[in-house]
Amino acid sequence: MTLPGGAAAKLGHRFERLWTLSELVRMLNGDTDSLRLEVPGLDGVEFVVHAGTRREFHQAKRSHQSGKWSIATLERAGLLNTVGDVVRSPTQRFVLASGSDAPELKDVCKAARRAKSLDEFIDRFLTAKIRADTYRRILHKWQCSELDAWKMIRRVYVRTIDESELERTVAWGLAPLFTNASGAEDRLSAIVDDAVHRTIDRSGLIRELQEAGYPLRQSPTNGRHAVVKVTERYLAGARRNLIRGAIIPTEATAEIVHRLTGDHPSDCVLTGRAGVGKTACVAEIVERLRQIGAYVLAFRLDRHMAARSTIDLGRRLDLEESPVVLLTAAALMDRKPAVLIVDQLDAVSTMSGRSSESFEIVEQLLVEARRTSVRTLVVCRSFDWQHDPRLRRLIPDERQRTELGELALKHVRSALSAEHFEPNALGRRQLELLRLPQNLSLFLNSDIRDPSISFRTVKDLFDGYWRLKRQRIEQRARGASDRWIDVMRAVCMAMTNAQQLSVAKEKLDQFSPRYLDQYVSENVLTTDGSSFGFGHESFFDYCFARIFA
Repeated sequence: MTLPGGAAAKLGHRFERLWTLSELVRMLNGDTDSLRLEVPGLDGVEFVVHAGTRREFHQAKRSHQSGKWSIATLERAGLLNTVGDVVRSPTQRFVLASGSDAPELKDVCKAARRAKSLDEFIDRFLTAKIRADTYRRILHKWQCSELDAWKMIRRVYVRTIDESELERTVAWGLAPLFTNASGAEDRLSAIVDDAVHRTIDRSGLIRELQEAGYPLRQSPTNGRHAVVKVTERYLAGARRNLIRGAIIPTEATAEIVHRLTGDHPSDCVLTGRAGVGKTACVAEIVERLRQIGAYVLAFRLDRHMAARSTIDLGRRLDLEESPVVLLTAAALMDRKPAVLIVDQLDAVSTMSGRSSESFEIVEQLLVEARRTSVRTLVVCRSFDWQHDPRLRRLIPDERQRTELGELALKHVRSALSAEHFEPNALGRRQLELLRLPQNLSLFLNSDIRDPSISFRTVKDLFDGYWRLKRQRIEQRARGASDRWIDVMRAVCMAMTNAQQLSVAKEKLDQFSPRYLDQYVSENVLTTDGSSFGFGHESFFDYCFARIFA
């Protein structure tokens, strides 16, 4: 039932205000320079946004009573003429924002932008009758050449967004910018009400908010860069463990990326046995997600077990807010998909025998993410996932879980050959053992490559790794006393006492920083600047057994 005129007008005005606020958030984020509301003489345009030499003309309409804006409806409302007048200039765009979709206009505009030329557009993209009819109708209305029509249509954008999503966009966009985001939103609303016919520029807006008691908390650009920096730190650690420094493609990657970003995106779980290459798989997933323009924030949970809240976790990651808040803000402003990746979830498993106090932090992260469009990937050992019901409750649908398998023999042979080792020199059981990426990495970084030394078990591989790495670090240290056993004992004891798979940097103050650098260079230890961990997680169990058993 259609609402009475007064009520409908109020709702429409609320939608227009929210859309205007969302554009002011874009401006605060540094994406645009200024905005002018209700420009005299411009019918059918709510406001004009300036971004460098580009001008965007925005029309915001809450909805249409039929549920959609057909081409005929837009024509009757006079909007097609307005759109055509605006986009005749190559530096101008038209943006139609509404809770009701404009499927025909949106479809032909997207098709025009995908086409690399007019000929391709006509020959390849106008084969569907509805799209072709829409294009011909627009061409007739605008009275221009086909080349001009194609170029003009490419400058038209349709944004379909309902009021509740628009409210979230504004709220989450302001959260990382202001300590009191709700107060800043109220002040922005008051500024909009008082700005008819006036131009609002970014520096003036920031100054007006600051004078009202709402200073920007941080540079918006820095917020986005901080998200990227967290993931780069994660990738740097992941790349150090890649076999030959390269990613070996897996079928799991394509499956997970599709689930996270497809037509019906969902949260995902990646599981696998210890040493199967889950982190390497995640590195490939991050690269694929970035290629399609997604914002990704990835981190290892085991390095931040002391966090006591999602905000505290964010600060430990060098963010000023919860990871979800900053990730959401970045993605919303750029209208891109967003993915949060939590690696080493088994660090909070009750089965690990280590600290599980951080489980509630992960749980809260997922609650926050589900209030937004952020999708989450959690990464966990199969054993812990299968035996800890708390972990399974995070993402209970088993169809959302992908189990990572071992390497195919062809990949093992290829890696060995690339390292100038003859695969046929190994027996069938030895090759099968090397299908586990951790074992293959240990073999390539051990003295077992010497033909005079053989191996039959994983312990043999760890023995060879221990010998070679100890020898190399002694050579790197250039005459310093051999403190390998002391370092291994100190790291294992600190991890055991803290029930964590990382150790605070100050716990190793008894050793020279330059000496510890040699362990990092050889990837025996990894560091994020504030803590150390083993390059191979399973090396902890081996070292503990060797030193203390």
